[in-house]
Amino acid sequence: MPFFAVIVAAGKGRRFGEGTPKQFCCIGGSFPIKKSVELFLSFDFVSGIVCAIPSGFQEVYTEIFKSVNDPRLLQPVVGGGRRSDSVRIALKVISQYSPNYVLIHDAVRCFCPRFVVENVFQALNSGAKAVIPEIFPTDSVRVNGKSVSRSSVKLSQTPQGFCFEVIYQLHQKYKDKDFTDDATLCELEDIDVTSVMGDVLNRKITFQSDVAKEVFKTGFGYDAHRFSETPEKKLYLMGREIENHKGLEGISDADVGIHSVVDAILGALGAGSIGEHFPASEPKNKNADSKIFLKYCRELLIKKEARLTSIDTTIVCESPNISAYATEMKRTIASYLEVPKSSINIKGKTTEGMGFEGRREGISATTIVTIKQNVLNKNEQ
Repeated sequence: MPFFAVIVAAGKGRRFGEGTPKQFCCIGGSFPIKKSVELFLSFDFVSGIVCAIPSGFQEVYTEIFKSVNDPRLLQPVVGGGRRSDSVRIALKVISQYSPNYVLIHDAVRCFCPRFVVENVFQALNSGAKAVIPEIFPTDSVRVNGKSVSRSSVKLSQTPQGFCFEVIYQLHQKYKDKDFTDDATLCELEDIDVTSVMGDVLNRKITFQSDVAKEVFKTGFGYDAHRFSETPEKKLYLMGREIENHKGLEGISDADVGIHSVVDAILGALGAGSIGEHFPASEPKNKNADSKIFLKYCRELLIKKEARLTSIDTTIVCESPNISAYATEMKRTIASYLEVPKSSINIKGKTTEGMGFEGRREGISATTIVTIKQNVLNKNEQ
């Protein structure tokens, strides 16, 4: 009993973003359309596979599948303007092979576990005319503004399996209508649809966030300033004014601690250095309060879908005694970056009379930060 598969891959994927349709994007080292095809080729019961692709992507398709040498992968067909059109075109092509059953699968459900396909196959083998994998939602469900029980709602997935002649004739009969779910056609004709267990891993790639993953990144920051010869210059370290101490020379308030933190955050984000974002040539940066740089970094972290997990700063100087101010410094940094104080460590070191700081010429600071960021599991080709 020949089983054929239709891989629906003719969509433009506009919700995923501009450019190459998502089924042809390299995600996690492979292409969704290729991963889906390879899934079905791994089953001996599959006699043939036809992919429906967008017009103009024949060469891209050929390049992706140049290493696949399996006669069961038939030539692709150019899909239509709607998903239902693409399925109907593919079904017509495979009708010449007189299949008994067909599995219709969305190419961008490329993480489908094998057991889901096996569940559909076994249900068809047991006499079902139409089979769909389903899962229960985990979120609360509201319909038309009213809550409904989650136990009464199921989410449909693919592959959906059918007796070939049944679904082929239905697609011909209702060709003027648009359906995103093939099993809906069976319901119009009161044909029983058998439900089997799907899986949450069998998600459909729709938005870029669907292929995002969290990664840890580390950034290193450093800054140093000489003491100022101007008596009225004040000393600021990690947003805290240190009274009765010689200030540092710099374009802004010369807060080496904050500057090193900002530089480390920018480094972790791969966003250059503090000088690129706050150039000395800009009049607004002259005598600027460095805490505004922290606000800028906070906004940048949000924009880049990242969050700080740890900050470790070392301030090197003979004086002042950093430990006396560390608690208040942590409170300031935590407030402006909106992170827990427990994720911040600030410590002071001396050079025991050696080097730039030991000669009492100035103060330096180094910072290491760790961030957790959502990044696309996507390799641009």
